Amino acid sequence: MRVSARTSARPSSARNANIVAMVLTAALVILQLVGLAMLERSHAQPTSPSSANLHNAPICTESADVPVPQTYYD
Repeated sequence: MRVSARTSARPSSARNANIVAMVLTAALVILQLVGLAMLERSHAQPTSPSSANLHNAPICTESADVPVPQTYYD
């Protein structure tokens, strides 16, 4: 009877390739999430402290021709 003992051989190259592929995939997902967060942050509308208190703003039911400033993005 032979006792099968696990040798301390190095992992195969296929296993190494799988590990590298998983690490690269995780890194790409993280980079995409960071890029999406940066994009969302850059397109966020800035709010001034006066416009932040909308519950105190007077309610206007009539339509008025007021020019609306355009926000341009890079």
